Amino acid sequence: METFDINVILQYVHFKNMCWVFIVPAVMMGIDVLTGLIKAWIHSNFESSKMRSGLGKKAGEMAILVIGLLFTAGMGIPDYILSGISLYIIFMELMSVLENLDKLGVPIPAFIAKTLNNVNDSLQHDDYQKLNEKIAAMELQLQMAAINERDDQNDN
Repeated sequence: METFDINVILQYVHFKNMCWVFIVPAVMMGIDVLTGLIKAWIHSNFESSKMRSGLGKKAGEMAILVIGLLFTAGMGIPDYILSGISLYIIFMELMSVLENLDKLGVPIPAFIAKTLNNVNDSLQHDDYQKLNEKIAAMELQLQMAAINERDDQNDN
């Protein structure tokens, strides 16, 4: 069985010009922000705090690229490491764009759609309210059953 060495792979996967190490991730980030805004607008759930958080993460990703460039230029670290960091960011942004498109109803091939993080396991505020109402109704039923049982025992 043949094994793959990531260093060997990264030596062959590179950008034609170091400018593209920044341009491609920045364009992907822009597409992600745009599709995210469209999704929020269509679903009427725009939250500025989510946008600030997302933009902060994107600024951090670009900072990592700048730091990688400083290490590459200043310390002689091979270019393919910076290319690998850039490719990782591009892949993350691509997955985020695909998740947004999936939520917008754009058909995504099944083999890709099953890898997306579009399952919302968290409960929304309305879900908590409904759950609390059900719990309260069950507690009331249990209390009524206990009262009825006590009344039956007193009758005997």
